[in-house]
Amino acid sequence: MTGFYLSQISDAISSPVLIFHVFTAIILLVMAVASFLIVKSVVRLQHLAIVNTVLIIITIITGSGFIIFKSSGLYGEFMPYIQMLLSIGIISNYAVMLGIKRTLDMVQP
Repeated sequence: MTGFYLSQISDAISSPVLIFHVFTAIILLVMAVASFLIVKSVVRLQHLAIVNTVLIIITIITGSGFIIFKSSGLYGEFMPYIQMLLSIGIISNYAVMLGIKRTLDMVQP
């Protein structure tokens, strides 16, 4: 949501919200890599962690492109929605990973 807010204001680069947004992206990337290292024993969770890492990297690249190409009307008009869909995918991927982990924890004695 902070990214969508940044896409709607005129001077996003000098906004303090951008620092929070970048910090959040870095934390998500670290969490995705850490989750990959933690869940090496479960193949499904490992695949989801890889997908999450790739989604986060794609979101970071598109966000960087938004800052670079903000003057482009087409990029500035459609990319916030694409980035929001990517972020929803990241959040839902974490939810699926949590559900699988809890299910596996219930099955094991």
